[in-house]
Amino acid sequence: MGNYTRMELDAMKHSRIKTLAITKCRQLDKASSWVQSAKQYELIDFLVDNKVPTPPEESTPRRPEAPTPQPQPQTAPSGSLEDMLADKVAEKLGDDIYKRTESIRDTFIEGVAEETTKMNQLIDDKLKELQNPVYVKINDVEVKKTDGLKHKQFPFVLECLKHFKRVWLCGPSGTGKSFLIEQCADALGFNTDEDNYEYLKGSAGVTESHMTGRMTFDGTFIDGAVARSFRNGSFLCLDEFDGFDANCGLVFNSVFDNQGVLATPNDKDNPVAKKHDDFHVAVASNTWGDGNDFEFAGRGQLDLATLDRLQAVKVHVDYDRNVERALAGDFTDMANVLWKLRDQCKSEHVRRTISTRLFLDGQTWRLAGKSNKQFLDIVTTGWTKEELSKVNVNGLLKESK
Repeated sequence: MGNYTRMELDAMKHSRIKTLAITKCRQLDKASSWVQSAKQYELIDFLVDNKVPTPPEESTPRRPEAPTPQPQPQTAPSGSLEDMLADKVAEKLGDDIYKRTESIRDTFIEGVAEETTKMNQLIDDKLKELQNPVYVKINDVEVKKTDGLKHKQFPFVLECLKHFKRVWLCGPSGTGKSFLIEQCADALGFNTDEDNYEYLKGSAGVTESHMTGRMTFDGTFIDGAVARSFRNGSFLCLDEFDGFDANCGLVFNSVFDNQGVLATPNDKDNPVAKKHDDFHVAVASNTWGDGNDFEFAGRGQLDLATLDRLQAVKVHVDYDRNVERALAGDFTDMANVLWKLRDQCKSEHVRRTISTRLFLDGQTWRLAGKSNKQFLDIVTTGWTKEELSKVNVNGLLKESK
């Protein structure tokens, strides 16, 4: 039997130390009955210093039962991930692992620490990729690079616009649909700085004259956003598309199809606008045009002929956790709380929106010194007692610690 140090013996299982003690008793021709009831520190004393525990009947004071502090390796804190992994490896390879080579423990710990550092760097690099310029090629033609965070649907939306010059984005509130449209338009060379990007938001108050133009009392014609972009080859963003009046929305049938003309009856000089080759249009909505639901009031049912013209270019835009993680900055605990809150709202049928923009707002509050609890108190202000009970905010905060 080889000689072991206290540190090596302290790392072994109690059963293994007993076996070694019994073997040594046989070698020294001593009784071994005491081994089964001996404490671990007593066995270690025997193996290292040949000290046999004093029998209980003797009057000699017994040693304290608290284990004698043993020297610990300084390369990793006790209970750390590296230390636990090293112990598990020792159990698998045998108790004499430290005897075979004194440096293997330190080498293993250093290796785990190095790999952990590499993994953290990979995570940081992945987050940086979300903010790096994205280059998209369509038919081997590279479009303009676009900076900023990219939603995972960015390439597909851009592909729809490139092939069809139209696209329909639909998804929950606050997923970044409008911003995604702006990014894709910019990638294709359209932006407000170039005066070739038009924006029109749907509501019941939007009339046909807002779209195709109107005549003033003195005979002056004021062009509409839809007709102007259609004629000049601009990019048209129709936000809250399901908020337009269905009858008024029939104007869009000429915009979405391949007819190439749009009636502008209020323009006496040019009653028909011809479609420019560079004209692109993107629409964004919270519903697929089926009308009101429990979450989005004030949404109208869209004409079936209008929906038919967009069937091939529909894109569902849901919450992108990669983008939300980046927007949360260093406050991953805050991001976890919001994700759990969103999941609770969904599972408990609580009609509240935890949108992507809330992660950026949360980072702002955390940088201002607010805690997660203070931030959630602000977010849930106005919620009913029943809603707060269902989502269990205090429980979410405890889980995230």
